[in-house]
Amino acid sequence: MAMVTGLIPILRTAVEATTDYAGRTMWYGFAVVRLLALYVSERPWGRLDQDFDCLINGTFEFCRKACFNEHFNVPVVSLWNTCYVFFVASVLLMELFTSQLRHNLHKAAMKKKKPLSEEKTLTGTWASEHAHKDLVLDFHQQKILLVLYLGCIMLRLVGELAFLYALFWWHLPMVSGEKIVCSTEFCPGPYNCLVRYPAEKRMSLYLLAFLSICVALVSIVFGMYSGCHYLPKTNEKQEVAV
Repeated sequence: MAMVTGLIPILRTAVEATTDYAGRTMWYGFAVVRLLALYVSERPWGRLDQDFDCLINGTFEFCRKACFNEHFNVPVVSLWNTCYVFFVASVLLMELFTSQLRHNLHKAAMKKKKPLSEEKTLTGTWASEHAHKDLVLDFHQQKILLVLYLGCIMLRLVGELAFLYALFWWHLPMVSGEKIVCSTEFCPGPYNCLVRYPAEKRMSLYLLAFLSICVALVSIVFGMYSGCHYLPKTNEKQEVAV
């Protein structure tokens, strides 16, 4: 239910927006797919504390928890969610830029059009003929917006590379399936421990890594294409009103 609730505002924003630009639908598609992947990947990690067992005599529970804290010394699921929030924020940042541009275009159009007395409302405003029309942004003309767009893609790429580093160098070794030898300050041990169901946990990491690699590759290709295609050229066409 929580996942469906999270999908609704993303899909609504993607469908009901009045300003479109190159790649917009693709990025929102990645946001939806990654949210589904997070839901699937979190299930094998939901009972991580119960899946961690140690061969300990005597004060079993205390030393087991001490070994658990020593082994899982970096965040796992919370880090996944943080990276997803970072990805969505980079997408919404572009929405903020396009929204501001649309506001400026409407403001300029309203200044050019002289308000007639019969068009005035009780608040002293008038309706613009572009107010309820969709705009398709042309990056040939909007160079500043293009630079901001490339900046969002670069920010997204940095986030994905950091996420991949965490997956392969932090999380994957934790569920390698090998024997864990534990020795802590409170429980010197050493004790032999293991993590149950390592294959399922590794599979969830592979799924998240696959999607992250896809986003990183698309960001590189799309950023290079946008830079090479739009930056060197000029176009006399303004934003097209649909």
